[in-house]
Amino acid sequence: MGLSETEALVLRTYNLAEADKIVVCLTHGNGLVRGVARGSRRLRNRFGAALEPFTQLYITYYQKENHDLVSFRQVELIRSHFHLLSDAETLTGLSYMADLVIEFSPPYHPNARLFRMMKACLEAIATSPPDLQTILRYFEVWLLKLEGFLPDTKRCCECQARASENDTAFLGSDLLLRCRSCSGGEGNGFIPGASGETPGNTEVWPLCLCGRIPTGCEQDPP
Repeated sequence: MGLSETEALVLRTYNLAEADKIVVCLTHGNGLVRGVARGSRRLRNRFGAALEPFTQLYITYYQKENHDLVSFRQVELIRSHFHLLSDAETLTGLSYMADLVIEFSPPYHPNARLFRMMKACLEAIATSPPDLQTILRYFEVWLLKLEGFLPDTKRCCECQARASENDTAFLGSDLLLRCRSCSGGEGNGFIPGASGETPGNTEVWPLCLCGRIPTGCEQDPP
């Protein structure tokens, strides 16, 4: 509690009353943070245009005990991605990333790797917009992995048997992996250890299985 300073990425804003905004940020030091930026909708305000979605900031905020919303005191603009918002497809993709973070990340739970990964993905999209969909698939996989939701791609979800290098696994309609015995051979078959092998549709079971890493991102999040 008290005064905190940290780097942040703005994910979403909501209008509050006549002159304020609620700002949702992913921060480096404190995870997902929601706060009030008082007076930020006035023509002249101390925040300027720094609270636009997907802006990278250095923020100072105050949190009272037993209060979910913090109070933003000061922001310092590091980098704006405002130019990306003019393209409808890119804006939809960025909003989807923000939705995933808000859905899967608990408030005030620090996750520095998630923060660095989202920042790297924003940079990758800014550098190579045609790679948007590939970057989104990469982001999906690593968000699930970093938040503990991604299943083991080399172990059967039912019998827990670990697949050897040349065993075929089967991806069912429930997006769970099973060995040949437990699946009865039903589903999309592939070899998890084989580079380039995919379970039919990379949109369904993304990059950790197909080996396609978007430009600007690492195989593992930084």
